[in-house]
Amino acid sequence: MSAPTRTNADTARRVYEVFGAGDIPGLLAMLSEDVAWESDWEDNFAQRPGGPAFYRPFSGRSNLGPFFDAMGRNEFSMLELRDVIADGDRVVCRVALAYTLPGGGRYRDEQLHLWTFDKAGAITSVRHFLDTAKLLAAAAGEDTTVRAGDS
Repeated sequence: MSAPTRTNADTARRVYEVFGAGDIPGLLAMLSEDVAWESDWEDNFAQRPGGPAFYRPFSGRSNLGPFFDAMGRNEFSMLELRDVIADGDRVVCRVALAYTLPGGGRYRDEQLHLWTFDKAGAITSVRHFLDTAKLLAAAAGEDTTVRAGDS
């Protein structure tokens, strides 16, 4: 009996498992050699100079070290995969996450992550859709986990 075929949605779910476990080599193994990471933004303010290094565009699996180094400096208190929606070579994941940045800013948000796959099931691109104003505020040292009106 053959092993069940892994779907693109299964692979996307696995990304969060291995990332949450700190298994970066396991995550890198799911990426195509020429993966495009955050590269298709028209004008993302978080990618402008002074923005967090982990939301800059990267091209190629071997060039992702700075992303994982920068993201690894954040202290995560939550990483929760809430929904997975798949259609053909695209998978969208709704993710809730919270972390403290090295400068003391605290970030909590829900994001959509768009994963694109090749015919072999390798990830060819990823784009994070997020509240860039909130991320920039946290990068500047603010606590974005407190809602307006809360004390």
